[in-house]
Amino acid sequence: MISGDIMNLQINCTQDGTKKYPLHKHNEHEIMVYLWGEGYMHTPDKEYPFVPGSIIIIPAGTVHGSVSEEGFRNISVSGEFRHLLHIDEPVVLSDNERMEGTLIAKLLYENRFSEKNYLMSICNTFVHFLLHNMNVKDSVANVINKVISDISENFYDCNICLSEMLKATGYAEDYARQHFKRITGKTPIEFLTEIRIKHACYLIDIYAGVLSLNQIAEKCGYIDYVYFSKKFKSYIGVSPVEYKRKALSIKEIL
Repeated sequence: MISGDIMNLQINCTQDGTKKYPLHKHNEHEIMVYLWGEGYMHTPDKEYPFVPGSIIIIPAGTVHGSVSEEGFRNISVSGEFRHLLHIDEPVVLSDNERMEGTLIAKLLYENRFSEKNYLMSICNTFVHFLLHNMNVKDSVANVINKVISDISENFYDCNICLSEMLKATGYAEDYARQHFKRITGKTPIEFLTEIRIKHACYLIDIYAGVLSLNQIAEKCGYIDYVYFSKKFKSYIGVSPVEYKRKALSIKEIL
C-alpha cells in the first residue's frame, strides 16, 4: 500500500478567477490539477502551459507560480511523494478522456477533512493513476516539452520551422502535432503566434515611443508587417496602431 507512506498531506483549491499565484516553493512534492482556465505554470527557468485537464507535478523545493490572463482554478495536493514520484523537474500530464484524474482530485478536496485512512485510500488511487499515466506518456511528453521549449526560445526567428521541429522528435509529424495539442491545448502555430503577439504587446507597452511597429514586428519574427497586423488584431482585438496609441496615452497620463 502506498497510502500509509504519504505524510503531511495538504489539499487546497484556488479561488474562482485567480489570475496570478505568486512564486513559492514547498518542502514536499506538489501535484496541481487545473479545473478550468488557460495559462502558464512557470519556474524561474521555464514556462509550462496549462489547460483544463492539465496535471503538473512539481518536485520538492522547486520555485513555481501560475498565471492566466482570464483566470484559472486548480486543486493542489502536496505530500511526501518523492519516494513514489521520482522526478527532479516538473512533469506535465494530460487527464484521460474520462477525466479520471480530475474526478479523483475533486474527491480528495471534498474529503480533505474526512477520516485519515479513508482520505489516504483516495490519495493512494490518485498516485497510482499518476504513475500509470507517467509511464504511458513520459516518452512522448519529454520530446514535446523540448519542442515547446525550443519554440519559446526561438519565436523571434522568422525562419523558424515548426514542421522540422516536430519531425526531429522522432515521431510522425501528425502524431507529434496531436500530442503537442494534447499537452498545450493549442496547435504548434497557435502556440507560436500567441508567444509572438504577447511579446509584441510587451514591446509596445515598454518601447512604444522608441521602436516603430515595423521594428517590433521584426523582433517578434514577422517580416511582413501586414501579416503581423492581421494576426495581432485577430488575437488582441485591436490593430497594433490602436494598441500603440493607447499605450502612448497611458504613458502621458503617468
